[in-house]
Amino acid sequence: MDGAVVGPAGLLDILATRLGLGGPRVPPVVRIATWQRKLEAAAVDTSRFWSASMASDGWATARQLLSWRDALVEAGWSPERLVAPPARLADLAAAELVGPILPGGREDLLREVILAIEGGAAIDIDLLECVEDINLLGPGWNRLVRAVEAAGTAVRPVATSAPVDVSTDIGRLHHYLLTGQRTPFIGDGTVCDVSAVSAIAAAECVAEWLASEIEAGATGDAVVIVPSGDSSLLDQALTRRGTPLLGLSPASSFRGALQVLSLSFAVAWTPMDPGKLRELLLLPRPPIRRWAARILARALTKEPGLGGPAWQLAWEQIETRLREEAADTGDGQASCKATAEVASTLDRWRAWTNGGRYDRKTGMPAPDAIALCRRVHDWAIDLDAGGRDPLLLCVVGAARALVEALEALGHSPVTALQIDRMIDQTIAEGLPDPARHAQEGRLRAVNDPGALWGAAHRVVWWDFTGSASSSPRFPWSAREGAALDAAGCCPERPDAQRRREASHWQSAALNARSLVLVRPALDRGSEAGPHPFFQQLHPVLDRAPGAPSIGFAAERLFVEERLPLAAREVVRSSSVAVALPSAQAAWDLPPTLSQRAQDAERRESATSFDDLLTCQLRWILKHLVGLRAGGARGIPKPEQLLGNLAHAVAQAAFRPGEVPDPTIVRPRAVLALDDLLPRIAAPLLLPGHASELAFARQRIPDALASLSDILARGRFAIEGMEVEHEQDFDIVQVASRIDLVVRGPDGRRAIVDLKWTENGATAHRDKLAEGRAIQLATYSRLVEPDGAGAPAGYYLLRQQRLLAEAGSPLAHEAITVSRSLADTWDAMVEDSARLTALAKKGRGIAAGIPGAHEHLPEDLAFTAGAKTCAYCDMTRLCRSASVG
Repeated sequence: MDGAVVGPAGLLDILATRLGLGGPRVPPVVRIATWQRKLEAAAVDTSRFWSASMASDGWATARQLLSWRDALVEAGWSPERLVAPPARLADLAAAELVGPILPGGREDLLREVILAIEGGAAIDIDLLECVEDINLLGPGWNRLVRAVEAAGTAVRPVATSAPVDVSTDIGRLHHYLLTGQRTPFIGDGTVCDVSAVSAIAAAECVAEWLASEIEAGATGDAVVIVPSGDSSLLDQALTRRGTPLLGLSPASSFRGALQVLSLSFAVAWTPMDPGKLRELLLLPRPPIRRWAARILARALTKEPGLGGPAWQLAWEQIETRLREEAADTGDGQASCKATAEVASTLDRWRAWTNGGRYDRKTGMPAPDAIALCRRVHDWAIDLDAGGRDPLLLCVVGAARALVEALEALGHSPVTALQIDRMIDQTIAEGLPDPARHAQEGRLRAVNDPGALWGAAHRVVWWDFTGSASSSPRFPWSAREGAALDAAGCCPERPDAQRRREASHWQSAALNARSLVLVRPALDRGSEAGPHPFFQQLHPVLDRAPGAPSIGFAAERLFVEERLPLAAREVVRSSSVAVALPSAQAAWDLPPTLSQRAQDAERRESATSFDDLLTCQLRWILKHLVGLRAGGARGIPKPEQLLGNLAHAVAQAAFRPGEVPDPTIVRPRAVLALDDLLPRIAAPLLLPGHASELAFARQRIPDALASLSDILARGRFAIEGMEVEHEQDFDIVQVASRIDLVVRGPDGRRAIVDLKWTENGATAHRDKLAEGRAIQLATYSRLVEPDGAGAPAGYYLLRQQRLLAEAGSPLAHEAITVSRSLADTWDAMVEDSARLTALAKKGRGIAAGIPGAHEHLPEDLAFTAGAKTCAYCDMTRLCRSASVG
């Protein structure tokens, strides 16, 4: 009654409130921005020790020096405290006295509270019990406690329970920690050292033991120390056993809504990174309606850039849907209002995606940066709609803090580096997972050993590995430290911080009545070293001769049904092993798929023919079911981007009519390439792709100029680029888009299929030679459905080679073939009809599975090759990924 259990910050808040010194907390980013201005003001006419660092990275310098300044203030420093101070301390004092007023931080409030109490202000606190040794507190906090005591408050250490009797192992441990005298353990289970190869095995072991404790009706609470603050792995194991969850979640700045602020700025810089815009659109709660965000994300996947055909089509689809939603509006006045709302919505959504407007080095005008922050701020408030969502409120606070920091900084424009640092600082504290909560039960968790200051029946020290927490480096030289000591305002040195941390470890062990130390050797693939406290305990962990071992290997849980662990017997029963599904060559299809295969309106393409003849089940999954690999939503790799870019540049360089001279094609291609890059292949403009981009700038215009020279010498004329062709062949309907259709001097049409491939010259040559050029055969028959079809060939852009079968007017590099394109088409039609018939009968055949040939029709012209499954996205569905 009439008491509170608080940490240092809580005590300071109570005292500040009673003294009338409290106020709104100023975000650290605002204080750093203000301090940077003070540092700049102090260095206007005089060179300071930070001048060179400020010129390189002003924000990082200001942040570091502010931490030094705050540590000094906490220890009692003020600009007038030192007489004739060393140069660096004199420079800091100069910065403190010029420029704008620095908003106070916790250290300033601590200083004000101490001065107020020492000045006689009443605090009306009767008793202050300290969990920690007062002598181990930092200088400022030590002085605060002494000031409270001098003001009439009784100050004493918190009452601690007596050590356990040495008749038990935990008592022997207590005796060792207090006296240094070692007594061999007897293995009574009150101290247990659990080792595990992996953290998963360790979590299973701890969960089993805690569940057995609860089932046995053990009295008292169990406390789990989780130093990382993340109990997710333990909670998963506890959930499987129906025990309460610990619910600890570390604060993270990478939670969905918190990324809107940083991604909005990341998109604004040029060259624009389509990957960042895609991340923004695919957030769990994107800044525009989710269905619209998904449409734009798909457009970026197809053509990563802004303003390309896919991007424009995406916005047309969004506008159409918005108009359809607003169509049923009643009278004409309401209809006009709905039209205006659609236009307003589109403008608001486009503002989130108008990227690539500001140069990273030149920077963004501060008013524009503030406007962007306010857009994020307003979005979060609108989305929250009074729901008090912790994550959205954190976004609101971060956006507001960044606005204040930009105003306090007083710079315009602000560079990308500066804004990135400011955003990192703004969201640095992050937020724990709002969905994670501790559940009611006799399990509690703390993330610091020092938080355990009372007796606990059972203590589980999870992840008892690693090193001590890193202490800030003491930045002052011996001369500077001596000057600070003489003035009574020297900050705490790292060795004092380490002593305080070691006292926390010892306090946790002394408060335990049963102690389980859990030491996984690996955690997330990283090797974990021994904890410093374990090294201190190691001499006393020896057991008496003949006594049970206190060590326990967690992996024993997976091979033994009954085993003793920490004074309990853990009982596990073996589960019946269930074999994983194995690969199979033949599959029975549901009737709905058989009906789709019988659909007379269904169309095939060159791609679907290739899938059908390569693997019938792949064709079923991709073209009848409509499955697509999830990875397709990613930004294409540079090689694919170069291919897409080369096709688009070719479409701009070649126009229907006479083949232009190479001297005309090359400059056309150069101009088109520069225009198309930010619209359909923007990732190539990013740092890291300079070599690929330089190669493309040279090779694509040269390749197209070479192609124009080849076509001109053959006296071809261009009929069309990216031409859609469709044909009904009675037994099957076929439709495809063809790269380049030309017409020879005899009036006969021919097809050139453009390929951008690094190592594919041999593969395409072999396809022609072996009669497996399915794509060319399909195009050939689409363009000239009668007779032997149109001549067709591959043009390899990287290699500047035009491959065609011998005797073809396109045969710049003639290939002797075993089966002509006309014969290839006939074989394709026959094989596809037989394979489609299998699907109509409800059979799917996975060609890459051993034994598939037994289920396929005999004498197929196209048989599965050794690499049938190598580039397939469906191998986990047909389970061929498990073969071999």
